[in-house]
Amino acid sequence: MRLDIAYRLHFTYAEPVSESQNEIRVRPRDDLRQQVLSYRLTTTPATRVLQTRDYFGTTVDHLGMRAPHDDLLVVAEASVETTPTDGAPAPVSCERLGDQQFVNQHVEYLAPSQHVQWGELVDEVASWAVRGAADDVCERVLAVAQAVPTVLTYERGSTSIGVTLEELIDGGRGVCQDFAHLAVGMLRCIGIPARYVSGYLFALDETRLDEGSDDGGPAAGAEAPNASNGGNSHGLVGEDVFAPERAPAATPTAISVQTHAWIEAAVPGYGWHALDPTNGGSVSERHVVIGYGRDYNDVPPVRGVFNGTADAKVDAEVIIAQPTAPMSMVTEPIRRQARVAVNPPATDTSAQQQAAQQQQQ
Repeated sequence: MRLDIAYRLHFTYAEPVSESQNEIRVRPRDDLRQQVLSYRLTTTPATRVLQTRDYFGTTVDHLGMRAPHDDLLVVAEASVETTPTDGAPAPVSCERLGDQQFVNQHVEYLAPSQHVQWGELVDEVASWAVRGAADDVCERVLAVAQAVPTVLTYERGSTSIGVTLEELIDGGRGVCQDFAHLAVGMLRCIGIPARYVSGYLFALDETRLDEGSDDGGPAAGAEAPNASNGGNSHGLVGEDVFAPERAPAATPTAISVQTHAWIEAAVPGYGWHALDPTNGGSVSERHVVIGYGRDYNDVPPVRGVFNGTADAKVDAEVIIAQPTAPMSMVTEPIRRQARVAVNPPATDTSAQQQAAQQQQQ
């Protein structure tokens, strides 16, 4: 499946700041399942961009402004070709999880991490999730992925960065990063290595992953825009969804989303098996991987600091199009404000700077 992705970040400050530095992780990765056909990142005002790869192999764009400014616009555009996944691996006995070489290779994905700490409550929920599963690693991974949506209800904006797994279970609500964190924690506490995946999902409803429309549009069918439902020249429906016109079939289809999160579990003798706990199902060609890590903290879409005393805000939007939609639509006003944690330095601006992080919804 060919997908065109535009990621738009707009940093604004209540008054000019003297400097800002940011790390951006939004470029899709190249692997056996997906190929990046093109990628570019531009900024307004223009600034130099240094591209590196982090410890986990995720592409990081480093950019900074060392002149007074009160806003910064970042637009990343990518075209990627994805292929269907191979499906579930053959049955593997859970005894193989104890192989010392396997454990040594995946030790960092078995241990607690910043956003994946667990105690008795998570242990109990994990044991409950796999109570009826056979002696098969993949069956237990699937059982956990399918159990998470029964523990949590998807509710946009219901949590903030840093919520614990116990708080998630008690609250019963979360967004995709919470579903992924809980699944990773449940798998690790029963001895299955698991990692957090950040990426994009081409679907109108990330809690459902249907087969999609006949014309290759996004999953979970959309109503065609018209005068009564608020459609405009770009096919905008309501506040944040670009819906396909049904005639002609070749009309470009695009949707406005946020970044998504899912999981991968290590299966002995196979490798990494991906599942999406938010919709309780498998990962498809509609999923585009940016990168992975122990948890969200290893692969945030944006992390930054600035020097100044102003209040700051970050607006973010992702537009995914298939087969091709005008990338000029990224110049439209942003319709959704990302949840961020961004604070100015308290007193000594040269010594104290706070990070800005976008929550994955």
